[in-house]
Amino acid sequence: MSARFATHLLAGTVLAASLPATASSQSARDAIANHVVDELSVTILSSNLANGATIGEWGLSALVQADGQCVLFDAGRHPDTVLRNAEALDVDLSCVTDVVLSHFHFDHTTGLLPIVRAVRDTNPDAIRRVHVAKGFFLPRRSLAAGDDTEWNQMIAMQEAFAELDVAFVEHDGPTEIFPGVWATGPIDRPHPEHNYPNTIRVQLDGAWVEDHVPDSQALSVMTPDGHVVLLGCGHSGVVNALDQIQEDIADAPIHALMGGLHLFAASDETLGWTADRLRQIGIAHLMAGHCTGIEPLIRLRVGLNLTRRTAVVGAVGSQFVYGEGIRATVIAM
Repeated sequence: MSARFATHLLAGTVLAASLPATASSQSARDAIANHVVDELSVTILSSNLANGATIGEWGLSALVQADGQCVLFDAGRHPDTVLRNAEALDVDLSCVTDVVLSHFHFDHTTGLLPIVRAVRDTNPDAIRRVHVAKGFFLPRRSLAAGDDTEWNQMIAMQEAFAELDVAFVEHDGPTEIFPGVWATGPIDRPHPEHNYPNTIRVQLDGAWVEDHVPDSQALSVMTPDGHVVLLGCGHSGVVNALDQIQEDIADAPIHALMGGLHLFAASDETLGWTADRLRQIGIAHLMAGHCTGIEPLIRLRVGLNLTRRTAVVGAVGSQFVYGEGIRATVIAM
């Protein structure tokens, strides 16, 4: 499988380009994957569970700080949740230059425009690039709505982002956006992980078909101990995502996995299969929240032979610090 990279930026426009064919060789991938991050922290700013002065919601957002670079992963469901939680946690978002959106769904994207406007008041150069996977701007419809209303709100919001000089970069494969920090681009689906709603249709090649969320992507940070992976909802399937990360970016351990795994309504059979596969892959730390579900998280903790220190609910304010591990909030331990 070749490593493909999006490298061209234009404000308000989605462009993607590939590196020369030599970049797909094993030696080229290995050279790029040798970039590792020595200092890394991930702070959850939006998730379903919260306590203290923070607020919870059905959404996800996390601030990733890697060797001095600040990347925001997803932006929450409501316009002000991430901003309010950042203030409550004394987190400064003005350092963010790049945003990685896991997919187009509103519970991961609605907060982005207010965040851009807010941080620009402090840092005029903040948030200039938003990284998305191919398919992010495809038209969608909801069967539940019963009409032709466009369900992908990000299509209508492109003009507002263009006015703020924000460039959307569409990736059709894994891309190193900073040394050691990767957006995966679309995830292949060899395993039948059906982790997406069946009531949404997407327009592909002129036909309306079930939306399998082709733009579902992950963020992976390479550390000396392996990948630290963030998923938004894992609509591609967590096993599919981790397999592809290890194949396309680096054949290294999964040091930590966090974000949403979309297992809240999973059957016992699905949870058992997922736990078995993740145990085979090997995960040292698990901080899953949002659409993962509380009971599925506990089931994964047991199935992966982890503990209350190494597998917790990813509540608002929870952190993963490389070299230390998980800093859980009181409500999530």
